[in-house]
Amino acid sequence: MKAPYIKPLPPARRVALEALFRCLMDKQDIQAALDVALSSGQIDPRDAGLATELTYGYMRLKGRIEYVLSRFLKDPGKLNPKMRLAMGVAAYEILFLDKVPAYASVDWAVEFSKSKPGARLAGLFNAVLRRVSELGEAAHDPDYYRKDASLPEFFKRWYSCPQWLVDMWWREYGEEAAIHYLEAQLHPPALGFNLFGHPEADEIYPEIAGWPEILDIEGYSFALPAGTAFEDEPDQPMARQSFAARQAIEALSPESWPTPVWDACAGRGGKTRILLEKGLDVFASDPHKGRLAALTRELSEVETFVANAATDSPPRQPGSILLDLPCSGLGVLSRRPDTKWKRKPSDLVDLTKLQMEILQNALDSLQPGGRIAVITCTLNPEENEKLIEQFIEHNPKVALKTEWTTPEDSPLGEFFYAALLTT
Repeated sequence: MKAPYIKPLPPARRVALEALFRCLMDKQDIQAALDVALSSGQIDPRDAGLATELTYGYMRLKGRIEYVLSRFLKDPGKLNPKMRLAMGVAAYEILFLDKVPAYASVDWAVEFSKSKPGARLAGLFNAVLRRVSELGEAAHDPDYYRKDASLPEFFKRWYSCPQWLVDMWWREYGEEAAIHYLEAQLHPPALGFNLFGHPEADEIYPEIAGWPEILDIEGYSFALPAGTAFEDEPDQPMARQSFAARQAIEALSPESWPTPVWDACAGRGGKTRILLEKGLDVFASDPHKGRLAALTRELSEVETFVANAATDSPPRQPGSILLDLPCSGLGVLSRRPDTKWKRKPSDLVDLTKLQMEILQNALDSLQPGGRIAVITCTLNPEENEKLIEQFIEHNPKVALKTEWTTPEDSPLGEFFYAALLTT
């Protein structure tokens, strides 16, 4: 018997499903998974844009979508993971992408359901997704998600967040701040970039600075609304950088730090770039060679070396050390929405142990009278204020000079903690 013909997935859906499966099932970083999926074949830029929207949009609103589907599925867990994911992405399109006709979303998802031989899922996909398309505005009404729910359960559904994270933010920051944080992670963050070192900076800077939609400017850094598109992209790419991260460094007055500065968790060098812009003598390290290679390509004048900030010593004694500590990333869920589905409460305990080791190694490496600048991109007091309190308790010669947190109502959509320690 001849197998039935099954239409191939449209390119954007194929890429999105591959990226999401790699991210959720294989635990890959969301952007890395998307990059791999996009590189698996030639794809039109418009399809690449739609694939990115589907991947990040679904990840941000996964909890809300799963609740909607649970209203029409008796046992969602019985669906094969890939099939469940396909139904979820199609539901996301129907509920949140106005430019995609509902019938088109139903069509590709039903066709995909036929790719699992013998499962007879086409009828189920068709029925469920048509019910989803009939919801209309009800799917965007908070009351729809309040059915038989306590307030924390409603928050979990509406804000698409794991219950443990909702409970922690509510407990640690209060209901008003928790709502700000929950609302922010549902949307893309502000577009941030730094022109320092760009060959066309002098020409680009005044033009962008005059745009009415600018959210903020600091030095060579800009913040623009999420989704801002440039009519004429510069020949050389601009360095993307979270403006909220820039604010965190500025709050610690780096111009006053004794030099040289060791950027001990440098990554790809976003914060190194700011220190160079300030005219500081800076050298950088990271345990990942790939990240350091990217830093060197962008900032060739910076001395770099591979090092573990928790155990290794720098080649020269620093007057100040910048620690962009590895953390749970709960302050930048708007940019990294996969984090909320991967983190567990037990992860936070392990992270604080590592953070304390890094702090202690920094103190042991520092010149007398030096500074330690600490930055995290998380919303968890155990990794922020309480970590610093505990470190100072164990090291009486250390004092807290400055402490700062991104305001809860920031329009940037990302939240950082920063502290400056003196010795």
